[in-house]
Amino acid sequence: MVRAFRAGLVPEAAARFDDAALGDQLVTLRAAAVAAYPDIVVDEDTFCRELARRSGNAATPATLGQIRASHVHLAIACMEGSAAAIERFHAEFFDEVDASARKLRATQTQTDELRGHMASMLFVGKENRVPALQGYSGRGDLGSYVRVIATRELLHAMQANRREVASPEDSFLDRLASITDVEAGYIREAYRPHLDAAMRAALASLPDESRALLRYSLLDGWNVDRIGALFGVHRATAARRVAAARDELADAIRKEVSARLVIPIGDVDSVVRLVQSRIDVSLSRLLS
Repeated sequence: MVRAFRAGLVPEAAARFDDAALGDQLVTLRAAAVAAYPDIVVDEDTFCRELARRSGNAATPATLGQIRASHVHLAIACMEGSAAAIERFHAEFFDEVDASARKLRATQTQTDELRGHMASMLFVGKENRVPALQGYSGRGDLGSYVRVIATRELLHAMQANRREVASPEDSFLDRLASITDVEAGYIREAYRPHLDAAMRAALASLPDESRALLRYSLLDGWNVDRIGALFGVHRATAARRVAAARDELADAIRKEVSARLVIPIGDVDSVVRLVQSRIDVSLSRLLS
């Protein structure tokens, strides 16, 4: 199991794991997955390799311990074409599609179309995208994952019906002016856990100096003169380093949000604008 897991990791992530502790952790995760779905068969090595792949470059023993192993197990089986797994997935998680439709007050026709579209998107993929279940990281509940995707896809479909000509440069959350504050609040709540996880991962991926620069400038309110004095550099150099750290964090957040929500990188800025206040609170908490 350890060998299979390591085979799915990049070298820098592999170095964070001790074989003995990793073996115990994998046995625990595997047992939990099998106990949850004893009738759904997934090869042990495949399970371990997929855990590694879905954990990504930021994999650590702590993040591995937080993975919903049973839901990853089910997602793997669905991707392998298991009819029993797909049937179980529908039974357990497709209520989230209907819940999203009710929240956005979709018609029955729109709801039915959404269910068909979601089945294709989750299990087959579309256009140049891999199946959405292939991108499920296991960091959150599968139900929440399905709800976020369903909400996004329904917003796309509802907006397309309102416009005779779609504007390709408009990303989907820029179009939220047409829905109510209650509905927008629901979207914010749906994205909250994914945003928090993205913020943690993005900050963890930064070098120590970048995190320090962000803490001093954003949290402590230091000016570039004080930061320059601390690092022994000219204020202009300090200003450049702070700007670079901000850009570095912004890029990391975009990549993390895009991966977690399975959305194009161009749509991420719209998500960030919608939940900007949440980002500000999360960033302050994490930096402190």
